[in-house]
Amino acid sequence: MIAEAKAVSKLNLYLKVTARRPDRYHDLETLFLPLGYPADRITIDFDAAPGIRLSSSLAGLPENLENLAGRAALAYADAAGISPTWSIHIEKQIPVAAGMGGGSADAGTVLSLLAAHYGRVAHDDLAALALTLGADVPYFLSPRAATATGVGDRIAPIDGILTVPLLLVVNPHFPVSAKWAYTNLDRSRIGEDSEQRLPWLIAALRAGDAESVARLLHNDLAFALYEKFPMLRQLREFMNANGALNSQITGSGPTMFAICRTQEERTRLAARLRETFSSETITVFEEIPTGILEISR
Repeated sequence: MIAEAKAVSKLNLYLKVTARRPDRYHDLETLFLPLGYPADRITIDFDAAPGIRLSSSLAGLPENLENLAGRAALAYADAAGISPTWSIHIEKQIPVAAGMGGGSADAGTVLSLLAAHYGRVAHDDLAALALTLGADVPYFLSPRAATATGVGDRIAPIDGILTVPLLLVVNPHFPVSAKWAYTNLDRSRIGEDSEQRLPWLIAALRAGDAESVARLLHNDLAFALYEKFPMLRQLREFMNANGALNSQITGSGPTMFAICRTQEERTRLAARLRETFSSETITVFEEIPTGILEISR
């Protein structure tokens, strides 16, 4: 039997680092927004040769148990008491080490496919298992618009109807590790948000107020990234000067996203980006699904 599913990417419309933990990780408050594009495609053949084999369409991507999705499969096999005969393939579209959750999305989707097929691990246990693989892997078990606290593992879906504004995503062709981003975080920025932007941002999404959503974008990790990588600052200034209501880095970067007022402005901005920056330098993801999201817990 073969099963497949889409592993969606994500944006962080808001990311505030609230504390540094004794274990050297950080507590944060963030808003996840799932994106149906770009997305990876995960295929599992449950009746392959004994063991776990994982391959990818992207040359150079770690395979088998060196890949986080392969380790997720092994963790599920151990938890469920299964002797695996699985061949897993990832059709890769989400940029690597880009702040869009690609590796975690693949791992979470593998866990979800295995859980749906075997049903041997309870939902809460599956979430706990996902957390051992990475802080945001639990989010990708059931990705939806949500806030998250702790290390990103305490997830609270945002109830009700949201209107996602028009988005344009730009990936510069260099990786940034989450470890680097958090290590170089300016410690003076750590703490609670005195402006309380997150509840206002959720209210703006509920109201379909793109201008307010754009104004309330925030990422504590972005400041060090703009300092280290001048191209990111250049991209932000370019997008904001060429039709974006605002733009920001997602997660630990370097991927950026812009909020646009109209489809015409998004199309024009995408064209100007492609004219100004070479295809060897950036990839522009223009066809981002947006509009109404209705969410219930």
